[in-house]
Amino acid sequence: MEVSIIIPVYKRTDWIEKCIEKLRGQDFEDTFEIIVIDDGSPNEMEVRKSISGHQRDGKGVIKYFRNRHRGPAAARNYGVRFSSGEILCFLDDDSLPVKEWLREITLPFKDSESTSLVSGMTLSLDRNAALPIMLEKTVHSGKCWATCNIAYRRKIFESLGGFDESFTEPSWEDNELGLRAKWAGYVHLFNEKAIVYHLHENSLEEYKRKCLLNGRGAAVFAHKYLFKKPLWGICTPLIMSRRLMYGIFPSVWMKRSNSSAYLKFLWSFYSLQGFFMSIFRKK
Repeated sequence: MEVSIIIPVYKRTDWIEKCIEKLRGQDFEDTFEIIVIDDGSPNEMEVRKSISGHQRDGKGVIKYFRNRHRGPAAARNYGVRFSSGEILCFLDDDSLPVKEWLREITLPFKDSESTSLVSGMTLSLDRNAALPIMLEKTVHSGKCWATCNIAYRRKIFESLGGFDESFTEPSWEDNELGLRAKWAGYVHLFNEKAIVYHLHENSLEEYKRKCLLNGRGAAVFAHKYLFKKPLWGICTPLIMSRRLMYGIFPSVWMKRSNSSAYLKFLWSFYSLQGFFMSIFRKK
């Protein structure tokens, strides 16, 4: 079974190099290729230099391609065009997989032909900072289609038409594809042993930016499905607002006894802000 690992990169030279090093050390018997797509990074030469030293190892081939800056959705689709694997694995450029990751993320495909997509366990890279760990256990714990740790059977990915490139930011393009797979009835499995360590937000300001980004992606999603699937288009901001209820508790505002509730409240508050700012800007 041939496997292709597709990674869009934008500016992050140190992290893509670390990611490739982790992939070179995978405990995996089958052949695989690593396809890195430079999403129009302004530091192109630095990105090339980070990858050039890893162009080939004993197990897999590393291929580098550059595309104009159109966001990770377009970059991943572009990478698929140059891939040959039956299984398409997706990572972010700040994802560090454990050495068993590739074996575990592809194992369900071997066990059953009906398996269409597999996601794994994503943990915070910083195990010592309080905020990333708290985000891992609360806000980010429910993500099931995140492209920092997911794999699709190629024929399923192609039947779905790949990622929607109208999502030009790294937000909701993974959810949207995952939902299309769900609506089509494809089998999605979760393997907690397919572990990837990922950068989570390390400050409230960084977290705010992430929430605003989430809201902007949700706006693209809602706009797309407002008439195709009106319930989804209308309910998207309502679903995001469900955590605003935490704001009625004094402890949330005082930031003392219930930090997780405070983070959930901020997720809804700033995501909705990003959502409506995006909607009104379009108008």
